[in-house]
Parts: sequence; C-alpha cells; structure tokens
Amino acid sequence: MRTVSLRVPALLLVTALTALMVAACASPARPAPAACTPVDLRITVAYIQSATQHAIYGLRFTNVSRTGCKLTGYPAVSLVTAGNSSGRQIGSPRPLLMHNPGTVKTATLAPGQHALALLAVAETVLFTGARCNPVLAHWLRVCPPHLRHAVYLPIKAHTCSSSPDQVLEIGPVYPGS
Repeated sequence: MRTVSLRVPALLLVTALTALMVAACASPARPAPAACTPVDLRITVAYIQSATQHAIYGLRFTNVSRTGCKLTGYPAVSLVTAGNSSGRQIGSPRPLLMHNPGTVKTATLAPGQHALALLAVAETVLFTGARCNPVLAHWLRVCPPHLRHAVYLPIKAHTCSSSPDQVLEIGPVYPGS
C-alpha cells in the first residue's frame, strides 16, 4: 500500500488562501488629490491683531467639495475700491511675500478642512509725509494660489492709496488646525 503525502498540497492551499486574504484586505491605491478649483473653496477673512504698524488678517480657504483637493503657494491679494471687477486697486500692484523658514508646503484638504494664509496690511503710521494718501479700504480681492478666479471679501483696513511702497504682505497657505 502506498502512502500519499498531503503536506505539499496542504502547504500550497494555505499559501494560496493567505495570498487571497491579503489581496482582498489591501485597499486600492488612491490617486493623489487634484489642485483645488474655485468651486471647491469658500474663502473668508478675519482680523487677528495689530503688530508693528501692520494689521494682521487670516485668510481661510475651506474645502466645500465632496472630494479632497490641495493648495500650494501664495494667494494673490489686493485692496480694491469695490466688491467686484470694477473696483480700482489701492496701493502697490503686488504684495510682498512673507518668507517663512523652510520650503512652501502643500495643504491637502479633505472635505470640510481648511488652509490658512496670513495677510499684513501696512497702516498709515508706517508712511510719512506726502507719500501717503490715507484711505479706508472696504474690499479685499483674493485669488487662491495658481488660480485667476477672484473672490471679493469685505474688510476695513486703514492704509495708503497713493504710496509707491508696498501696503500688503502675504504668506503662503499652510494646513489649518
């Protein structure tokens, strides 16, 4: 009588079942989130504090879509005279960029999460003599990083309208907490 060894087929069966279970439990690779679009975001501004002749504001970019998206870089900002595209720009045409230590980071936003950016507005006391034509700005135009779609936000900022100096400084977006 011949004896048949079941060790090899049993080992093969256990190996095959283990491989199937691992494959079934592994989640498929998710694609990286795409860059945020204007419809993905709700943008708000809030006064934070006054610091060394600047008023500091926080810009909040909230993901209102059903999918994740990401923001990297600096938003485009300017003070304007009206809450639409007919408003004239107040002050210099380009803000200074705040440079944080290290590299600019990408803010990956799940639905409902937000990213932040700091905005500094130079107050009139920073300027001297005829260089400053004091004005109260009522509108802030904001474009998210790498987008051209502008959002107009109400703001009350005392600054200079005729100054060749920079009246705005903007920081990069960073993940909110």
